[in-house]
Amino acid sequence: MSSSPKDEFWLEERQLEPRWALAASGLVNLGVWIAAVFIVWWIVFSNEGIFKLYTPLLGFSLVIWTLLIILWQAELFDFWPFSRRFLQTAHPLAKGAVFTAITIAVYLVLIFGIVFFIIGKLGITYFNWNSLMEFGELGQDMNSVRENTSWAMLCLSIPFFLVSVWFMRGVGKDLFYELKEPKFGLANWLFVVVIAIPLYAVFFHPHLGSMFYPQQIYTAVPPWWKAIAHTNSAEYTLGILFCSVIGVFYTLHLWDGWPLNLVRRQPWRFIYFAVGSLVIGYLILRIQLWIFDWLWHEAYVGGQNKASFGWRYSHTVTMANFVLVIALVQNLFFGAFYEKMNVILRSIIKTVVAIVLGLGFAWGYYSWGPLLLGVTEGVSHPSENASAFLIMTINILMIQDLFMDRWPGYRLKK
Repeated sequence: MSSSPKDEFWLEERQLEPRWALAASGLVNLGVWIAAVFIVWWIVFSNEGIFKLYTPLLGFSLVIWTLLIILWQAELFDFWPFSRRFLQTAHPLAKGAVFTAITIAVYLVLIFGIVFFIIGKLGITYFNWNSLMEFGELGQDMNSVRENTSWAMLCLSIPFFLVSVWFMRGVGKDLFYELKEPKFGLANWLFVVVIAIPLYAVFFHPHLGSMFYPQQIYTAVPPWWKAIAHTNSAEYTLGILFCSVIGVFYTLHLWDGWPLNLVRRQPWRFIYFAVGSLVIGYLILRIQLWIFDWLWHEAYVGGQNKASFGWRYSHTVTMANFVLVIALVQNLFFGAFYEKMNVILRSIIKTVVAIVLGLGFAWGYYSWGPLLLGVTEGVSHPSENASAFLIMTINILMIQDLFMDRWPGYRLKK
């Protein structure tokens, strides 16, 4: 397939420059981001705040879907229906407010409007906590059924996220390049849906059927990965697939796209990108599991919290996200420091910094999080899931970068 003649996306066209000296601009952005993280957390998510959405799975499912919608707006739909003039001239705060409002509106329509109210009420029980209470006859309270539904929403997001990344980065503008927005974005998005739904049915639905007693074997086969993973939990498949998503962002923000950018010609580029991301994700998972075994000894069947196979699989996502947050902050706010370095040296230094500071971030979260964020003490408490907080911080980073042109420390070049 030849290279596409499609016009550049806004993110490829825009050029940003520091508003002040590079260090000052980066530090100002860092301060604004940290302040926004605490404000949003304490208002929207904290159990001592206003909306109390950190349950934690409700909060986790919310932030992961909103992050995906943010990326769809920027990288599939190219900020449609807004014009280049609006993107070039509107104040960053105005753009941030408009596109964040669109993100929330799309989330409400897609997840609560379609998945929760339509599919969950008329089709699949576990996508609606009211349906679980009414038809499940499980003797559960509202908190537990809400967590079950939130877990289902979270599981549904993973294949959508993975396949979206494959299309946004592994296909780009090579497919449907003759179409204008919104037809281009919609055509690619429908391809994502066609691939993601079967992946969800194979990698997550068996677990959701096994959550209930008795197992729903007439609608969901028993989890086929049990013999491999020593658990029925889809935390195993979540760990591999979401670590693959995180691995793609490692390549983009730490290694200038290497090694996933080595193949250029389609369809081999897409195949190589998809398979390569899965290999990277599996390596991230296995390396972390080896470290967990070293720290806490081997997990075992029937083990609780950090001795559980399921918890360890899902915690690989958490620890990988600690590193990813630092990688994003480093590249978006201070990336120009590395531009004159040799590409290999640059990649090595950025990776070392991200790992060291990411581990320091993890230590700080588990040590000071109970005081500063009001989360539960302990690494593996059942009511604690740091990924919800971490992906919320990434959402704010993406809003600051994609929607607000990294305001206030950066600005569009005239």
